[in-house]
Amino acid sequence: MARSCGIYIGRQRWAVVVLDGSAKKHKVVLQRAGAIPGGEDPIQATSRELREVAKAIKVPSDAIGLAVDSGLAAYRTISLPFDDADKIEDVIKFEVESELPQWDIDDVIVDFLPLSNTPGVESTLLVTAVPKDGLEARIRACERAGLEPYEAELDTTALFNAAHAAGMLNPEGSQILVHVGDSTTSVVVVDGGHLNGMRSIHTGATPVPPALADAAEGQPDALAGDAVESAEPAEGDEPAAAAAQWSPEEVERLRAGAATRIRRELARTISGLAVDQPLQGVFVTGMQLPELFAGPVLDVPVEPFPGFPGEGDDIGENGVAYGAALRPLGGGVLKGTLRREELRFSGKFERLELPLAVLGMLMLATLCVMFVVIDRKIDWRGEGNLPDAPGDLQIWLTASNQFMLPDPEKDYQGRLPNPPAAVEEYARRAQAGEVDNATKMQQLRRIETLLDVEIGKVKRDLGQSSEVQDLQPQSAFEGLTTVLDLMAAKGQDGEDVVGRIGIRSVDADTQGGRATSDPYVVVKLDVDFFAENDLEATRNYNTLQAAFEEQPWCREFERKATKPLDDNKGIYIDGMTIQVDTRLIPKED
Repeated sequence: MARSCGIYIGRQRWAVVVLDGSAKKHKVVLQRAGAIPGGEDPIQATSRELREVAKAIKVPSDAIGLAVDSGLAAYRTISLPFDDADKIEDVIKFEVESELPQWDIDDVIVDFLPLSNTPGVESTLLVTAVPKDGLEARIRACERAGLEPYEAELDTTALFNAAHAAGMLNPEGSQILVHVGDSTTSVVVVDGGHLNGMRSIHTGATPVPPALADAAEGQPDALAGDAVESAEPAEGDEPAAAAAQWSPEEVERLRAGAATRIRRELARTISGLAVDQPLQGVFVTGMQLPELFAGPVLDVPVEPFPGFPGEGDDIGENGVAYGAALRPLGGGVLKGTLRREELRFSGKFERLELPLAVLGMLMLATLCVMFVVIDRKIDWRGEGNLPDAPGDLQIWLTASNQFMLPDPEKDYQGRLPNPPAAVEEYARRAQAGEVDNATKMQQLRRIETLLDVEIGKVKRDLGQSSEVQDLQPQSAFEGLTTVLDLMAAKGQDGEDVVGRIGIRSVDADTQGGRATSDPYVVVKLDVDFFAENDLEATRNYNTLQAAFEEQPWCREFERKATKPLDDNKGIYIDGMTIQVDTRLIPKED
């Protein structure tokens, strides 16, 4: 089954939800949430928290989605006299630049969501602008944890997708969706199942000044590297100093104050609504603020999100991470594309993707054509077996036979008057194409081998063969002394790797060369290996055998059965045999 991962990174908290299944039918296999530790590098701290989650799950890199705190973003509504998506992408930054005086347009990532449009005439867009530093820092934290997101979006779009999957967006009504974060409360207005608007309230469930404050209001963003280095209260900073000493009662009072402000801002949102369908309610997810549910807001009920689909799994405050996990499974209605937008306007590689792809296809096609042509040439040169359609090597073979084999009508010096029967038979069959399972090159090499064999026979008959000297007997004395020198070098008088060795009898004999083998010397010894016990003596025997087998002059080491000595202080071997080729013994200068 398909698996996806949704990650939410706020100012002080993170959440992860892993889904298994499809967009319509899935289950939650893992959900985690936690706080970002203060007093250290926030990127490193966040990646360390997420790394523990990465160890527990295995999710493909293209199935990871990231939702970031909407408090980083600014929302603007603009209208354009066309609705073509490509044209909108070309002009959106220029159109919204004058609406964002607080930022340099090159330092922000711009995305847009359609609110309404008249086909071919006009489109109304909700434009979101996010500082690059804030988004890139959160992406970098995910990369270090091994959970690089394929796409990124704001928590507001993930919230909309989560509500859609939960079946909350009734087309016969309108809803207000609320996500309470640590320092930001995100609000989405839905009218008849369609997006109507988004906003951020810069108040959350955390009563102290957040470590990751709102960049949109000019305050520092720790994940972008702008926050203070320590979470400890600064000297002279009375609110921070007091926060470190707040009692639980004071914390609850401040949380109640935050809930009151959120309710006041929701009242402003409700009073300024321009929707076509009746407002059904305010639905809240995220961190817990019980005071939010104290009663209706302007006669509009405030309710928690209903349960999400997925076999009864309780998402709790992780609704945004759940919405981010829906996108990789093919779900979700709103498609936030913050990473794509950044590449589109700021990266240069994407502009080269199509030319590079075309160039690569042309190079591949050229290489394929060259391969076919060269392969045909090789086949033609090497496999031309028929006289009326000869290849290059067939022509060569025919010319070679005309020079080598006798021809009474065109005799000249160099022809073989009486060629060997084996050579003549094979050469004529090869020329006629009667030799199967062999290319022309192999046939030419076979003829060359047959000629070399016949030439060697003639040389031996004339006494000119260099093999005569090699077939002379080898020195048994040289073979014996070489074996004894190696045993002395490995024994107690040398490297002492085989211990003390005793030789009871020794014999060396020369074996004459035959047609199928070269001459060599056979050395036989009756040997005693002395040691603390027979096991150690056997180990020394094996070491000596390995030393002999490493020598180039040792043709064969015939291992014999071992027997323990009477006092169990060693073993003895009768007839240990070593075959020595004295020609391969290194000669001293």
